[in-house]
Amino acid sequence: MKNTSLFIPILFLLSFSLLQTGQVSSFTQRNQEFEKSASSRTLEQEHEHAHEVHCSRERSRAAWKIIEEYLMPFLEQEHYEMSSKCRLHPDNDLFRDQEQHKIHLDINEWQCGYCKKSFRAEKFLDQHFDNRHYNLLNVSGSKCLADLCGALHCDVVMNTKSSKTKCNPAAAARNHHLCEGLADSCFPINQGPSARRLNEAIKCILSGYFHTDFDAAPYFLSDSLFAPKRDENGNPRS
Repeated sequence: MKNTSLFIPILFLLSFSLLQTGQVSSFTQRNQEFEKSASSRTLEQEHEHAHEVHCSRERSRAAWKIIEEYLMPFLEQEHYEMSSKCRLHPDNDLFRDQEQHKIHLDINEWQCGYCKKSFRAEKFLDQHFDNRHYNLLNVSGSKCLADLCGALHCDVVMNTKSSKTKCNPAAAARNHHLCEGLADSCFPINQGPSARRLNEAIKCILSGYFHTDFDAAPYFLSDSLFAPKRDENGNPRS
């Protein structure tokens, strides 16, 4: 009888211990499942967020190349400060900060300036930006430069459009309107001689001359801006 009375409390304690262990194990399993689920949701949200930005990085890069190579030197030469409200302003490039955080170490080595991770090609670094650093995009305050490609002729820079492609009158009219809008908003003629010269030259260069000879565009722009204007007799105008 004595042994039996000792056995019952021991059995009770053992059962209680197993029950507690089972509860802890169950809790641990549920916690792991929750963490796994939360992690999965985070990755899904990152993936979804990366696709919320409907702006071509490649075409935006081409647009910026045109602005940087064919416009900025003349702004500097004219000492003209472009308003941040102008869509051609660097601050209005959605991808500008990320592009400035690209480190090109070698022909097959690109590095992320944010986290120093290396990639063998620029396109993989672009994907890395989209997946890991999308939160650094200023989607609220920036604009998509790719939207200006019709006026800036990005296809010429990217070599994606054949010179034999037929002209679309509707698209040409739309791009012409966009060119004039950019010139008038970025270089208002009431802002002085520099703005007026830039306004006239940009309208001319964007609306037509890039179609004929893209490589000659900077020389034409320079002549439009800085060559003395002449009257009908060929004499320089005052």
